[in-house]
Amino acid sequence: MRLTTGLVVSLLSICVHAETRHAETHVHGLNHVQIVLDGTTLQVNYEFPIAQLQEHDEYKHDEHKAHGNKNDQSPTLSETEVKDKVTISELIRLPEDAECVEINTVYFVRNAVADGKATEESGHQDVVIEATLKCEQPDKVNSLDFAPAFNKFDDLEKIEVEGMVGNRPLSETLSRKGASTSI
Repeated sequence: MRLTTGLVVSLLSICVHAETRHAETHVHGLNHVQIVLDGTTLQVNYEFPIAQLQEHDEYKHDEHKAHGNKNDQSPTLSETEVKDKVTISELIRLPEDAECVEINTVYFVRNAVADGKATEESGHQDVVIEATLKCEQPDKVNSLDFAPAFNKFDDLEKIEVEGMVGNRPLSETLSRKGASTSI
């Protein structure tokens, strides 16, 4: 079981780090979440545009109007600054009776376009939070509530959630009206 968990977590980490955006664009208002529950280990990888963390709404909603240049770069924050602005528990609410405790979290900022080619997305960055939790009652992880993320980010429109919970696949697109997923 631990070997399986290790392999799944490693695979998710590699996929998150290796992802490049060729055909897909860096979309503001769209977040991506990957979830794997294997035994008592819950791995959550949450990705979103760094602009969602900006304090100034004018800049946040249209990064390029402020300077009138489409190729201006998005703001840059360090991993420490990101960690100070958002935690995984501020984005996802788990059932309390599942008794999940965060045991490790890694924050990083990456370029939205990893292949170095100049495009409209050049200079844009995404935040990735990789959180590992231990759930004492994993069978009680029967829903995931993303209302906290919608409350935190006023310009968030959709969250694409995918993953595996035990042997069940999970794939849903959530919105403010339907911010929870049942497992």
